[in-house]
Amino acid sequence: MRINKNIYIASLLVLNLGLFTTLKAQDSQTLYYINRVPQSSFMNPAIQPTCNFFLGLPVVSSIQMGVGNNAFSLTDIVKKHPTNDSLILFLHPDANYDKADFIAKLDDNNMFFEDFQTDLLSFGFRVKKMYFTFNLSEKLNASFNYPKDLMVLALYGNEKFFNQTADFSTMGVNLLSWREYGLGISRQFGKDLTIGIRGKVLFGHVAANTENKSMGFYSSRDSIYINANTVVNTSIPLEAKTTPEGEFDGFDESGLDNIDPIDYALQHNNMGLGVDLGVYYKPFNNLALSLSIIDLGYIKWDTDVTNLELKGDFTFKGVDLGEQVINDSIGDPFDLIIDSLENSFTISNNATSFTTGLGTKVYFGASWLVSKKFDLSFLYRGYYLNDHLNNAYTFSANARPVRWISTTISYSIMNGSYNNIGLGLVLGGAPLQLYVIADNASAALWGHETTSVNFRVGLNIAFGCRQKTKAADKPLLRTGLF
Repeated sequence: MRINKNIYIASLLVLNLGLFTTLKAQDSQTLYYINRVPQSSFMNPAIQPTCNFFLGLPVVSSIQMGVGNNAFSLTDIVKKHPTNDSLILFLHPDANYDKADFIAKLDDNNMFFEDFQTDLLSFGFRVKKMYFTFNLSEKLNASFNYPKDLMVLALYGNEKFFNQTADFSTMGVNLLSWREYGLGISRQFGKDLTIGIRGKVLFGHVAANTENKSMGFYSSRDSIYINANTVVNTSIPLEAKTTPEGEFDGFDESGLDNIDPIDYALQHNNMGLGVDLGVYYKPFNNLALSLSIIDLGYIKWDTDVTNLELKGDFTFKGVDLGEQVINDSIGDPFDLIIDSLENSFTISNNATSFTTGLGTKVYFGASWLVSKKFDLSFLYRGYYLNDHLNNAYTFSANARPVRWISTTISYSIMNGSYNNIGLGLVLGGAPLQLYVIADNASAALWGHETTSVNFRVGLNIAFGCRQKTKAADKPLLRTGLF
């Protein structure tokens, strides 16, 4: 019995059964309508920043982080002990928690996510009715989808699946890290229509992507059946080892000592292309509509590639204890099960390039101008995450009381949560601008009931931020989206 092989079989099964908590990027919803912050144009390339020129300081101009899921808050997992001053997990016998309530919070398809993004360099400038932007960004996005059947099996065992199949085929892992070079152009057509496009050249650093063709669990009164047909594609600086039989036998980690992290990050491997599209339109003086498609593109991974294929079927009909007692040569029952799993599943590896998407997002917004210093806005975001549509809805009030201060308060329905109150604050303009934005500022008050948290902070240099009031044929420099 090969211990290494068993470990990797178990690891891949665990990966696909949801215990590999992973990380897809979600830009701040609240940022979208704060176009005094130049980075808002990266959510819709049609939106022109209010300042004629901006320069994003390396790294500090834009740092975004987010983490969460679409189903659970901390209070769903951790409970207060009913009789003493301590905390216990919801599965603790003293928790008196109905497992059915836990399962009821789940969708058929659920997710965990994390994201991180920073701009190494960004700048933009206005030329008459056009606005040009450039960004050099580092991004890390990851996601994990898992089905409700997984948690039902974990909490109730196989009793819920007698004579039926628990379907795990919707499981998916997508971990991507890449560098982005973006060049955007926005142009005004008249005073009511603006169209923008951003082309992007991408270079991938690291990837792990699951193609789950099928995975299921079926049980009857006397038997258990497990099947798997899944591929895990990776692009990492590790060489896969292979047994004489041609099966996967782990990664050779000795090569890590020879890798310079800086040199590796600066490589231009695994090239991809992307595009962002945006439209801003004012059908009436007080109404603005906007639409954008972000991260439409791909990365082709062809460096340090390994394709791990887990494939097979396992049938378990129990252990004959009578035979075990009479004939002690049979061995330990657990060893028999492990040996059977080993013989049922194989892990083969190849080195074929693969392609991943970027997690295309669609934004639709509508804004009502109450005055030149205040507007009310709505924003919808939708994107597919591992073949699952994720929606978010945000309502915001945006105020610009004086030229050097912008404030926003928002309310979002997102990630299965209805208690997301966001805040945005922009201080200064020319020459320095500081901003802090969060969709879940309310987490500071009731973070135990929050399913996700994100924030974005940055410091920009900007010039030409005053609104011009010359002849009507001059380019419009908006104080907001209006």
